[in-house]
Amino acid sequence: MADPDPPSSLDPPDDASAAKRRTLLFTALGAVVAAALLLAVVTRVAGTGSPAGSATDREGKRVAQFELGRATDYARTIARDGPILFPDPQGRSRDIYVQHLGETDWLAFEARVNGAPRQCVLDWEPSGRMFVDPCDGRTYPADGTGLVRFPARVNDKGRVIVDLSSPAAP
Repeated sequence: MADPDPPSSLDPPDDASAAKRRTLLFTALGAVVAAALLLAVVTRVAGTGSPAGSATDREGKRVAQFELGRATDYARTIARDGPILFPDPQGRSRDIYVQHLGETDWLAFEARVNGAPRQCVLDWEPSGRMFVDPCDGRTYPADGTGLVRFPARVNDKGRVIVDLSSPAAP
């Protein structure tokens, strides 16, 4: 009795092998599509990283003021969820909170104590209506007293504007 011939690379693949190749091909294709979508999302977010009314002018230079958006929308969001944390709109390391305490009372202040490392961004504690420093446990009132502040106002178009060029020491 003769031994069977060993499989040749020219022999057609069996069904299990073909199924494995199809699975591998579809998995690889899916990974490429997912990576492309992720890249598109990251590019979109990076291009619109600052709030509406970018923190750069048309030539790409940093500006001292930035426009958040419609005051009525932000007022509702803050009333529901608390102050809004924005990564530094100028691309540095000066993150800020924007707070609305009613009517025309808009506030903006640094999101951490002056000189504190970036990992010490204050946490909003809704039940106590205060900020808590995660690094040392100190608390700050809802109006940001004790933190570096920035002028914030609503313009004639009903949009919140924060001026980062005039910080006020605590």
